[in-house]
Amino acid sequence: MALIDIGTRNYLLYLVLPHPTKMALLSEASRSRLDAINRLVHETAHSGDDGASYDQIHRYAEAEQHEHPCRTLIEEVWAPEGYGRALDLGGSGYFTTMIAKRATSVIAAEAVGSIHRAIQARCAAEGVNNVEILGTSVFDLRAHVPERSIDSVLIFQSLHHFHRREEVFAALGALVRPGGRLFLVEPHYNIRYVAGLTRAYFANYRRAGFLSDERNWATDDCLTRGEIRSLCRRGGFEEVRLTGYWIPFARRVLPDARRRFRVERLIGSIAGLRHFAALLTVEARRSDRRL
Repeated sequence: MALIDIGTRNYLLYLVLPHPTKMALLSEASRSRLDAINRLVHETAHSGDDGASYDQIHRYAEAEQHEHPCRTLIEEVWAPEGYGRALDLGGSGYFTTMIAKRATSVIAAEAVGSIHRAIQARCAAEGVNNVEILGTSVFDLRAHVPERSIDSVLIFQSLHHFHRREEVFAALGALVRPGGRLFLVEPHYNIRYVAGLTRAYFANYRRAGFLSDERNWATDDCLTRGEIRSLCRRGGFEEVRLTGYWIPFARRVLPDARRRFRVERLIGSIAGLRHFAALLTVEARRSDRRL
């Protein structure tokens, strides 16, 4: 018998367990409902206002929250030769224009129409004209993008909203050419994350009606380092390099963002210290094997 059922049983386990474990413990009926729940939450959270709420919800207006380390990585560190034909998976275009300025062309995959308008507006405001917006999910990309035609795929803090992650990487592995690159930034599942969720559960999530509201079961699961490596293998990505950022007290000790970036990039690559980072960045290369 399954240990976790959406809307009824073991929400604390659903909150704090690593994503692959909670998916294994979720009832079959609950797993089948997650697609509809995640789609509903995504569409209702970011519709009707040209996607502006997406930036507000994700705190993009706070430069330190998302531009460190992403902007420096995109503009100065990753892919010194440029991104070539790039695929940007998810988001409101906040990072798309940064990518496009160093790419031959960019495909921005996003299923919500209001976010399309946000991407278009951002591109127009910044004079970017090499972005194609596809109104499709990652699971349907292979119907629109030729296999092995992508030089770089970039994912910024959106993978943790997907529950069918192996399928995501199977699709990406088919689309990225041999030698192509994967660049990913995601929140990190570690003991700090578990402790924070546990506190939130006892402080807020046990109130009447919370458990039965299916929207509160939408996927929002940070990634472990082991899960990232497993997903990369699933997609045929190798030479995986993980670096941790947002290390405790780093902002207080090193208020200058550029200096903090250099220090975190150094110590965030050390396994023992990397565990405490709240954010993981990933660089990997597509092997030449077929999936």
